[in-house]
Amino acid sequence: METRMKTADQIVDTIALAAQPPRGVAIALTERPGSTPNWIAAAGPMDAQRTGMFTAKIAALRISDPLVDWSACEQMDGERRRVAKWLSETGASPRKAGV
Repeated sequence: METRMKTADQIVDTIALAAQPPRGVAIALTERPGSTPNWIAAAGPMDAQRTGMFTAKIAALRISDPLVDWSACEQMDGERRRVAKWLSETGASPRKAGV
């Protein structure tokens, strides 16, 4: 059975839904060509609980999805492709951390 790589956009959504960053904090994924994983995730300042959820999701994704598909990404950060989203851009309704 062939598995498809998730897109960078899908990975950002997955991280944002898991971490539930507060309003004003975006989740960003930056391409890391030639490496495995081929991405680096970042977020702005969050409380300890959300930071823990962010870190746990990143650790899991580094195992489950070390390579992501960057082909649909047009936004550049220097020579690397980048995706950044607010939680509200994922289409999910925010919930309180830990709920």
